[in-house]
Amino acid sequence: MATYTVTKVRKERSADGSHRHIEGVITDSGVHYTRAEVVNSINAGHVWRTSNLGRTATIVPMSYCPSSTCLAKPYIRTNADGTTSDNLENLPEG
Repeated sequence: MATYTVTKVRKERSADGSHRHIEGVITDSGVHYTRAEVVNSINAGHVWRTSNLGRTATIVPMSYCPSSTCLAKPYIRTNADGTTSDNLENLPEG
């Protein structure tokens, strides 16, 4: 199985306009993948990780955006690891 390293994210305005959330990710090779493509790849057994400032975190799927009023799905997040620098929300936008 493949391992993908995410170094940037793309964000979009939520349907209700209340916040910006992750639309997709960009890997270290410069390829853009949507949230759904990442989730499908994870479900197929591939590994997705973030990389930022020397830190890494594993990306995992979620059913919906974590904002309580948002129904965007599927969604992705990083596993909690004691630092915020490798969180998807904190990666640079690309």
